[in-house]
Amino acid sequence: MSLTHASFGGGEALLFSMSFARSKTPLYLQLYRRIREGIESGEFAPGEKLPSKRRLAEHLQISQFTVENAYTQLLSEGYIRTAERRGYFVEDAPVAVPRAALDSVPPSLGSGVPAALQDRREPPPPFDLATNAVDTEHFPYSVWSRLVRERIRDDGARILSAIHPQGDLELRTQIARYLREYRGVAARPDQIVVGAGTEYLIGGIAELLPGAVFGYENPGYGQIRRVLAGRGVPAVPIGVDDGGLDVDALGRHSASAVFVTPSNQFPTSAVMSIGRRRQLLEWAANKSGYVIEDDFDSEFRHELKPIPALKSLDSERVIYMNSFGKTLAPSLRIAYLVLPDELLERSRERLSAYSCTVSELEQLTLASFIERGHYERHLAKMKVIYRGRRDVLVSGLAPLGERLEIRGKRSGLHLLLTMPELAETKMVERARAQGVGVYPLTSKYESTPPETHTVLVGYAGMGEADLAEAARRLCAAWG
Repeated sequence: MSLTHASFGGGEALLFSMSFARSKTPLYLQLYRRIREGIESGEFAPGEKLPSKRRLAEHLQISQFTVENAYTQLLSEGYIRTAERRGYFVEDAPVAVPRAALDSVPPSLGSGVPAALQDRREPPPPFDLATNAVDTEHFPYSVWSRLVRERIRDDGARILSAIHPQGDLELRTQIARYLREYRGVAARPDQIVVGAGTEYLIGGIAELLPGAVFGYENPGYGQIRRVLAGRGVPAVPIGVDDGGLDVDALGRHSASAVFVTPSNQFPTSAVMSIGRRRQLLEWAANKSGYVIEDDFDSEFRHELKPIPALKSLDSERVIYMNSFGKTLAPSLRIAYLVLPDELLERSRERLSAYSCTVSELEQLTLASFIERGHYERHLAKMKVIYRGRRDVLVSGLAPLGERLEIRGKRSGLHLLLTMPELAETKMVERARAQGVGVYPLTSKYESTPPETHTVLVGYAGMGEADLAEAARRLCAAWG
């Protein structure tokens, strides 16, 4: 890399050269990191002027858009500043940002990620068994891109038109067919509401049930509590046991609606029995309340066929919720509700003031993806892949023998590992020292319970070779 100064556009400015690596890392990120490292090391002095976007693009033989993205990121983090009609300058006192903050940003995020939204935690270890990861290597990119092109070619005007507040009818029709055939849910397209992620839909449910007190599983999906709290909606945690949500405990609270994950409770992996399901529906009928069923990863049941949805037992007391985040990709941000008829009119009144939050192009592409059988084939393939990854991880932990209890093997995309002789904090610390990220079960509780001796590990986002190495390191850490 060389460093010179050149005169152009009204004064001298920093001009540097660099080599771009052939990798999946976007060019704008490589350029961003080069300038950031130069500022942090003192190579680029405070107050020094940077080249214009056009000049640097010509010098490095890249697009001006790439330079603009890199400069936008540096501006948002406080590394550089801009002066009107004068250009870009190295900030006098740049704000130090943890190096992992942008290194971990996936390419799909593009430019201009606000500094306040970046991950400021310590960087993940080399073998991070996070439970929120999914496989991206086997996403059907070629099929998806072909369908996108077809939709742009055939439905250009439709893509640019206003979308029905509940979502595109074609997609809702395909979702209804899929639910009927694979989840045993009899849903009409007019009952389905499409939205950008489950968090958005949770807020929508709160609007549909004004005055309701909501219950939610503890331990469970903490985002439910955060969304409801942000809206000022009263909510109470309800305990979970080996059979899922404790319905008796629910009955002792004032809740009139409750969020549950009956087919695979997160994080305990408990499956709600048919007896308890009927007990829960009886509670809802007596309360004239609602059960919100989050069916988030029910498709991934490894040993037996998927458990029927709770919604299949009761169409009027259950609000069904699911998304394509686990089965396709979280970044698609396509989730949906199936509403009981009693709530439809209320929903239409409230939705009429909103626009659908998912783009028409993505909805139409997904509709074609489902209609032509690609979704079913992708699920079938991913079940085999995920089952193989689970088996590699479980077999790799075999040297720990009976000292290690493994739960959650039958369904979902994570496991619970329990070692009675080790506190979970020690399990986490020793794993981290070996370069493996595991996560305490207590982090999923509303309030911190006594030590559980249990950690959570996900296996969806890592290949079999890496999972085998992660298991070997865990055996070294806990052996």
